[in-house]
Amino acid sequence: MKGMKEHKYVYLSKQRFDPITATLSLILLAAALITAIGYDNMTGESDSFMFSDFRSFFFVVGGTFGVLLFQFDLQTLFNTTVLVLKSFFSSPTKHLNPMIEELDETIIKGGSILNLREGNEVNGELLNDIVHMINEKLFYEEIEDFVSNRVASLFLIRKVAVSLLNKGSKVAPALGLLGTVIGLIEVLRTLENPANIGPAMSLALMTTAFGSILGSLIFTPLAGRLEHHNTLYLETHKLLMSRINILMQRENRRLNTVIVNNKLGN
Repeated sequence: MKGMKEHKYVYLSKQRFDPITATLSLILLAAALITAIGYDNMTGESDSFMFSDFRSFFFVVGGTFGVLLFQFDLQTLFNTTVLVLKSFFSSPTKHLNPMIEELDETIIKGGSILNLREGNEVNGELLNDIVHMINEKLFYEEIEDFVSNRVASLFLIRKVAVSLLNKGSKVAPALGLLGTVIGLIEVLRTLENPANIGPAMSLALMTTAFGSILGSLIFTPLAGRLEHHNTLYLETHKLLMSRINILMQRENRRLNTVIVNNKLGN
């Protein structure tokens, strides 16, 4: 199998966790945030954090997650969080690529798919379940429908997660603008009292900043990352089923040959 890979007979869509790329992207995002936030270096003081406005922060962040929970649910938010965390440490094709390698080796060596797994019962392992269905004399179309339904049920969770993140990327900036309008209204109402103008202006400006950061630097990149993983997830299953089809056609030819030989022998 190693020789086949070196000579490029086997092509796999591998998308492994790349620590260098992930670290670089996080450094760039952190640098962008630090550049935007900064400290009061003009006076030499580092304790006046620019974004230390809890009112504005809670208005945007709390409001965004409140809207998302209203549109979706807590379980969806939890599933999305889990998928986002997994996307940084593993690929959605992690468990499929070894199967594809095994099937490629079987195809090239002229082996039988029935020798890859016992297939005595359905145990949740995809290739074992496929071998079991072949032993049960199911047609390829029936097996393909079974796998497609399993993939579709899992893909729906991933698709909804992307939808939640995309929705968050729109809600956060919108709440930021709403906070700006509220802050400006407060400014106009407190012109006679200069002491209240500062907090009102802080709400007006900081909500926009928090909304832009949450939408552009958090929700949008995460949605794009999950969407990319979803594409890999679907395409890798297609590659897997194409190899299953090849091996099942081979089994059918062998079976037909045996049947013909038996008839000729009789």
